[in-house]
Amino acid sequence: MAITIIPANLESQSALIVETLRRCLTDRSDFERFVWLYINCPDGRARAWLVLDDDRAAVVGMAAAFPRRVYFGERHATAWVFGDFCLDSDYRSLGPALQLQKACLSVLETNESAFCYDFPSPGMAVVYKRMGFNVSAKMLRLAKPLRVDRKIKKMIKNPAARWLGIAVVNTLLKIASSRVNAEESLELSLHAQPCGKEFTVLAKEQCAKFGICLQRSAAYLNWRYIENPLARYEIVTARRDGRLVGYIVWTQAGGDASIVDLFAEEDPKMVTQLIDEVTALAEKSGVETLSVSINEAHPWHSLFSEMGFRLRDSAPVVIIPSKTFQHKIDPQLTGWYLMQGDRDS
Repeated sequence: MAITIIPANLESQSALIVETLRRCLTDRSDFERFVWLYINCPDGRARAWLVLDDDRAAVVGMAAAFPRRVYFGERHATAWVFGDFCLDSDYRSLGPALQLQKACLSVLETNESAFCYDFPSPGMAVVYKRMGFNVSAKMLRLAKPLRVDRKIKKMIKNPAARWLGIAVVNTLLKIASSRVNAEESLELSLHAQPCGKEFTVLAKEQCAKFGICLQRSAAYLNWRYIENPLARYEIVTARRDGRLVGYIVWTQAGGDASIVDLFAEEDPKMVTQLIDEVTALAEKSGVETLSVSINEAHPWHSLFSEMGFRLRDSAPVVIIPSKTFQHKIDPQLTGWYLMQGDRDS
């Protein structure tokens, strides 16, 4: 089969992109998702590529790259995160995947692009290896059990024994997850309005301390979490004397919840209180398992472990620096502040 990769026009081919994604990747693909993810990001518009079957004159797949403004030390630049990579079932072989991924890498040809990154599936990791790019880092999913209702219901059939088991184990988990001692000068609260300038200020103040770090401006946070049509997020802020010093973002889906972002001054006690606050909110909402996905070199990896989060699984991350960018970037040496909220949706 002969295929051709062409750049997509986000205006004239929006319906085609939405339908291709719905057919090949996710039933959540619709025009609202497209406008939000491809058009409205404050860091810039996405780039996309379509896969054409030359014989059938039909679109059989696509992929996209989404711009992200990042800090690396005190400098800043544009990075690209890959996503929405999909092919019709008859075309899911190494050849078409290689052609499509090479097209995505064209985003690195401009001087403004520092690097691109991806969270590949096992199949895509093979594609990257064939292209000469190895796994650069790992995302670790850490999880903390808050309740065991589902697990015990599967294990115990007798209703009375099941009820007793749930009550006992949940009580033990609650005792083990007792609240940390709160700092009196720290005010934690649910942020119920759009993020303001103080979030941008915090990002600029802390950027040089975390190596490579996505620019968490107010505009970006509002787009990523407040305006996101795919999920509902809650932001909990930490303030001292009215000044924003940190925040944490989480979302719930049924009996499971995830911490997707956590950004704060370098204050382990304050970060611990933010994690503890979300844990308490999740418990009240009936969450059974609270998870967080962070890269293995994340500065607060150990804090999560100390608070009872345990490794459940890991996934690869591929980071490809640009050859034309004027500053040398090695994510493995520079450090990398990466969380679930830094990937595509």
